[in-house]
Order: sequence, then structure tokens, then C-alpha cells
Amino acid sequence: MPLLTLRFTRKCFQLNTVIQKNLFFAYKADVCKAIFSAISGLLLSLLVNISLFLIHRYGSNMQLIESPHFGQVTIIGNANGDWQASKNGYSIIFNGTVAEGEHIINICNGPFAGSTEDFVVTGHHNKWLSTQLSAIAHELQSRLNCWPSSGLACFILFSRLTIPLSLTRMSLLPNLARNNTMAKNEHLPCVVHNWLGERRIALSQIKESPRSQINWPALLLSSDNNKALYRAVDVTSEQSINDSPFALLAKIANLQSSTPEGVIALEKLANLPLSHWLACSTQSNLLDVEPLFFNLQPEKNAGIWYLSDNQASQYLDSIRLSLALCQQALLK
Repeated sequence: MPLLTLRFTRKCFQLNTVIQKNLFFAYKADVCKAIFSAISGLLLSLLVNISLFLIHRYGSNMQLIESPHFGQVTIIGNANGDWQASKNGYSIIFNGTVAEGEHIINICNGPFAGSTEDFVVTGHHNKWLSTQLSAIAHELQSRLNCWPSSGLACFILFSRLTIPLSLTRMSLLPNLARNNTMAKNEHLPCVVHNWLGERRIALSQIKESPRSQINWPALLLSSDNNKALYRAVDVTSEQSINDSPFALLAKIANLQSSTPEGVIALEKLANLPLSHWLACSTQSNLLDVEPLFFNLQPEKNAGIWYLSDNQASQYLDSIRLSLALCQQALLK
């Protein structure tokens, strides 16, 4: 897109020059010259504004034209499971994952690394990567209404470079279930990110990318493969509700504090057949529920009550899985 923007701008100014010449040769009278001058000025102003708009809209991508050569990239998330660095190209790891190697790049959130920078990168091309990741993250922040995870920012950056890309240990669905011993003022680190929003963006990016560019099996969910882990996809469940599950979820989120009725309602949604969610699923509904699963500043406020409730949080992953499956269904 940046190259197209520059080419468009160049063509517009060439067009303006041609129009000026044609108007000048067609009309030589003083009045017509004045008209010609006015039209030319308005046209030039319009072209400049269009160019500035395009540069502003895609400005975060402009520096990608002069990117270093990465070849193939493997992004390794922080989920459980064994991993090994790729033998080809670069391997990207995050935060607490520790490894050394010539072609291993570690990317940390600034606060995690004790830095005021958005990202701290260790390895090859660290300055270029930290600059680009910061630009990408600020762009994504406006689409997510919160700061993105390092994994998503990294994926968007390298997918735009149109290089072969593999991702492992990263489903963008970390566990929201709290340990039963956690104090109410404690929070899970993952609660600060909009994971449903990140999956929305990642799925859309894959859809727009060349078919063979991205290999990310963990992102694409299967209800069959998750039955053992999540009850939300158990289509034989006898749980049923009369109203839209999206409306009930919003009603539960609006409760000021934990109540027995609220916990029971969450359990009911967690056991609801996937077909109920799909029947009521729209892009608007899915966007509306994204803010119900993250807290921007958990160190300052508890956010929605069930995010800091040890019992109620046990049902969140099941509900969120149903919503993630609805996202996939709408994108097919």
C-alpha cells in the first residue's frame, strides 16, 4: 500500500500538469486564464490533501519498504508446550521465554523489561524492529481499544512483509480462569489484552494474505478438537435460554458485583450449545462483547466483576471459545 500511495501521488501531479497545459493552450483570453488559474489551484490543493490523507492513513507502513532481509520467520508464543528454534530464517520469542542463538530474536514489552520504550528487542535488526513494532502497536491500539499483545504486533509486521511465516504455541486465547487461591486484587497478566479483537484482526489479515504465506494452525479452532477442554461446544447440552446469549452476557457484565445469580447465569452461558450463539451472531454483536473480556488497568480497578472472581472466571474460557468460533464462521 505505501508504494501504491506514492505512485498515486506522482500520477496525480502528472495529471495536474497535463490539465494545466491543455487549459493554457485551449484558452488564451485573460478571463479564461483567470479561470484556468483558479481551477488549477483548486485541483492542486485537492491532490495534496488526498496525498496527505493516504500518507496519514498508511504512514505506519511507509518504513516497511526498506526493511531488512529476514527470509523465513517463525513466531513462537508463550503458551504451554515444547518448542524449538527453526533451522531456517529467524525465530521470534517473547518476554519470559529464554533461548540463545544466532537467529533468535527476543521481543519484550517495555514494562516487562523495565523500560520506558514500547518494546525491547534483543538480536539482529533490533532497532528497526523496535521502531516498526511500536508503530504497528499504536495502529492496532485504535482498532482494539487497548494495547495489543507483542505476538499480534509481531504477526502483523511480518505478514505485511509478505515473507513465509509460521506461528506456534499461540492461539490468542490465553486462559482467563483464575486460580482459586488468588486474592481479589491480583490479576492475570493476560487480562489486559482484547483477545477476541486480536483474533478478529489476525483472521482478517490471514484472509487478505497470499494463501501459502502463513502457517498458523493454532489460530483456527475446531469445536470437535476442543470438546474435552470446553463445554461451550457440547451441542448435546440441555442448557437453553429464551433470549439472545449476547444480550444475557451484556446483562451479566453490567452487574456491579458478584452475585449467586450472576455466577449461575455465566455457568448457563458456558454450557449453552454453540448453535444458540451462531443463531444470534452478527459482526456487531461480536464487536460489542469484545470489551467484556479485558481490563485496561487491572492494577487500578477490578473491571468487570467476573474477571476478578475466582469462581465466575472458570466459565469465561468456554463462553469466549463460542464467540471465537462465531468469529470464524462469519469470516468463511
